[in-house]
Amino acid sequence: MNLEELTDAVLQKLGEKKPRALLIGDAPMIDHNYNYVNEKPYEAVVLGRLAPGQLLHMPSDAVCCALMEQIPVYYDPDQTFRSCKTARALCRELAAAEQRLYRLGVLPLQRSGQLLTAARARDLVLQGKRPASNCRMTPLARDILEGKEP
Repeated sequence: MNLEELTDAVLQKLGEKKPRALLIGDAPMIDHNYNYVNEKPYEAVVLGRLAPGQLLHMPSDAVCCALMEQIPVYYDPDQTFRSCKTARALCRELAAAEQRLYRLGVLPLQRSGQLLTAARARDLVLQGKRPASNCRMTPLARDILEGKEP
C-alpha cells in the first residue's frame, strides 16, 4: 500500500474523503474540496494558478487526454496575468489561450458551492439523498442523479 492509498483509506474512514483531482500549476487560492494528486486515478483535472508559459502551452497532454476520456477539466480564472499593465501583446495571447481552453470544453472553477463528482453522486443515490441546492456538478454527476447513467 503506497502513501496515497493509505491517506485515502484513512480519510474514507474519517468520512472526509475528497474527490481526487490532477493539479496542474499551483493550487487555487480558494479550496475547492479536492484531494490533489499527481497520477491516475483521478475524477477531475484542475488547472490552478498557471505560469504564463504554462498557459501559452495549454492544452497539455494530460488536459487533452482528460477531455477525450470525458473527465471534467476545471480552470482557475483568477490568474496573475490579469493584473498585468505592461506587455499588452503577451496579455492578449494569454487571454486567447484561456479562451481556447474554454472552447475545448474546459470549465471555469466556481467560487461558491461544492462540486459534485460522479463518484459522490453515486454515493448520494445509494443513500437516497439529494445534493445541496448550491451544489455544482459535473455533467456525468447530473446524469447519474437524473437516472440516465448507472
